[in-house]
Amino acid sequence: MDFLKYFFRKASKHSNFKIFGLAHLSILCIGILGIISMIKRISVSRKFEKIVGVVLLSQQIILYTWYLLSGYNLLTEGLPLFHCRIAIILIGIGLLFNKSICRKLGSMWGLIGAVFALVYPSGLDPFLFPHITQFSFFIGHLFLLWGAVYCIFVEGIKLDKSDLKIIFYFTNIYHISVFILNHMIGANYGFMRESPIGIGNNLHPMVYGLVVIAIFNVLIVLMNAFINSQQEDYEQEICEIVELEYN
Repeated sequence: MDFLKYFFRKASKHSNFKIFGLAHLSILCIGILGIISMIKRISVSRKFEKIVGVVLLSQQIILYTWYLLSGYNLLTEGLPLFHCRIAIILIGIGLLFNKSICRKLGSMWGLIGAVFALVYPSGLDPFLFPHITQFSFFIGHLFLLWGAVYCIFVEGIKLDKSDLKIIFYFTNIYHISVFILNHMIGANYGFMRESPIGIGNNLHPMVYGLVVIAIFNVLIVLMNAFINSQQEDYEQEICEIVELEYN
């Protein structure tokens, strides 16, 4: 009981997590090993999809329940408005309930966001280990990464023009809305107000926001080209297998 009380505490101090320390490198190794095992050993599986979907959505429910009950920075940090939180919800719904557009958008946002978050986890809440926010952060981003890798490399999703249009609309509406909200409530959702690595923070807020939007649009174009190239390779491999079996 004392451990649970400590684990879910709301009194913050500072984060003692060291970037590229032993714990961080171990987490990165787990992520990489998971990707390798998934690509080599896992085929399309509804059971796997449901497991990942349940973990992702459960992680989000537990996190927001803690924010709500503790009252810790509920408005400025406790809303599901960061890129990765939205991606987790989307890909969780997509995998659990087999929703195609949620898989596609969640995978595109998720692969980008999960890689950046795991390599440079600057978004950790200021709590000493162990704490619910730390476990939630790494479990959420690891399973987001694996879910995105599964959709892109194992399932072989492909984006058509309609999908890409929806993703562009959704992404830009999100950024504009969050930019306005951040300046209304003093938050930094989507890092639309302040960069986690300090680059660009001396720019005018409007200029900085436009730069972030532009970068994300470029990333979407690159991710679309990457996803479609993976699908083309996958289709070519299937054709070669069928041809060999036929001959």
